[in-house]
Amino acid sequence: MGAAAAGSFHEVKVVEQDIVAATLVTAQGPVTERGWGGQGSRFARYITATWLSLYGDWFSTVALVVLLYRLSGPAAPAGYMLARVLPRLLSANIGGNLADRLKPQHVVAGCAAIQALFTLSIVLSARIQATWAIYGAVAIAQFAGGVSRPASASLIPRVAPPGKLQRANALYTLGFSSSVAVAPAIAGPLLPAIGAEALLIIDTLTFAVASFLMLTLRVRGAGAWAPPAEGAVSGLRAVWRDPVLRVIAAAWACSAIAATAGGAVLVLVAGSLGDASAVGYLYAAMGGCAVLVGFVMLLRRTAFVGRDVIVGFAVLEVVGLALLTLHGGYATTYLALAVTGGSAVVWQTLALTDVHLRADPARMGRVNAVIVQSMTAGMLVGALLALALVPWAGWEHALFIACCVSLLVLAAGVVLGPKRRSTPD
Repeated sequence: MGAAAAGSFHEVKVVEQDIVAATLVTAQGPVTERGWGGQGSRFARYITATWLSLYGDWFSTVALVVLLYRLSGPAAPAGYMLARVLPRLLSANIGGNLADRLKPQHVVAGCAAIQALFTLSIVLSARIQATWAIYGAVAIAQFAGGVSRPASASLIPRVAPPGKLQRANALYTLGFSSSVAVAPAIAGPLLPAIGAEALLIIDTLTFAVASFLMLTLRVRGAGAWAPPAEGAVSGLRAVWRDPVLRVIAAAWACSAIAATAGGAVLVLVAGSLGDASAVGYLYAAMGGCAVLVGFVMLLRRTAFVGRDVIVGFAVLEVVGLALLTLHGGYATTYLALAVTGGSAVVWQTLALTDVHLRADPARMGRVNAVIVQSMTAGMLVGALLALALVPWAGWEHALFIACCVSLLVLAAGVVLGPKRRSTPD
C-alpha cells in the first residue's frame, strides 16, 4: 500500500473472494486520491467528453438518415445501418489492443478528432451530392468510434474515485440510454429549423471538444503500464475462462439482437396501435424509464454481483420486447417498453462494474473489446433478422423470433465454457 501512496501502479493477481479489495489497489491510483474531491474533476472531464460524443453522434444519426433518404431514396436507412455497424465490428479489437498498449485517453482523443474531421466532410459531400463520399465518411467515422469504445470503457476504473465505481458506471450507462431517447427528441425539432447540415456541424463540435477534454485528461498510473506480451486473443481467452465475463458478453449480444430488431419494427408497432407517428412516444417510454432507473442506480452501491442477477435482468429486458407481439394496447405497450428500458440499465450498469472489478487491468482494453464486439455482432444479427423476416412473416413473428434467438445466445453464455474462473496464463 505504501508503493501505491508513492504513485506507482501495481498489477495484482486477484482471487475470487478478494476482487474488490485488489481492484482498489490496482485500478484506482494513489490512496491520497479518495472521494469525489480527489478524482472528481478527472471523472467530470471524462464523463463530459463521453456524453458529448454520444449526444452528438445521435444528432448526426438523425441528420444522416434524412440526408441520405433525400439523396438515395428508401434504401438509405439500410445502407446507413451497414455503414454504421460493420466498421465497429471490425475495429473494436484494434481499440482494445491500443488501449492496453498506449494511454487510453489519447486513443479516445485521436479517434474523436478523426470523427470530427470526417463528420465535417459529410457536410461538404452533401453539398456536391456525393453519396458515395458520405457513406465512406460514415464508415471511417464509425471505424474510429469502434476503436474508441473499448479504450473509453477501460478508463472508468482509472478516473472514478475509490468506492464510487458503480456510480461511475451508472453515469456512463445513463449517457448511452439517455442519448438514445433524449438526443433524437432534441434533434427532431431542430432538423426542420436549422437543417441537417447544421446538426452535422454541431456533432463535429462535440467531437472536437471531447477530443480536447480527453487529450488533457491526466490519469494516474496509466503511464507505468508496459505493453502486454499477449496477443489480441488474450481478451477473448479471459472472457471465455471467466463464467461471469462470458455471461456479460453473451448478455450484450442478447440485448443487441432483441433491441435492434425491436427498434427496426417499432414504427410498425405504433402503426398497429392506430398511429405510426406515435413511435416517438414509444421511444420516450423506453428511454424515459431507462433514465429514471439510471438515476436510481446512481444512489445504490454494490461491490459486484453474481451472473444470475445479470441474466435475470437481461431476460426481463427481452421479455418486455416480446410482449409487444401480444397487441395489448397502448398501456401494455408502454409498460412493456418501460420494463425493457429499465431492466437494460440495471444489468448493464452492474455488468460494467463487474468487468472493471474482475478483469486483469493489463487486459482491460482487450476484455472491453470483446464486450463491444459481442454487442456490435448482436446489432448486426438483429438488423438482418428484421430485414429478412418482416416482409415475409410480419413484424410480430420477426420480433418474436429475434427475441428467441437472443435468449438462445444468452443461454449459450451460461451453459458453455468453464463453470469456474480458470487460472490465467
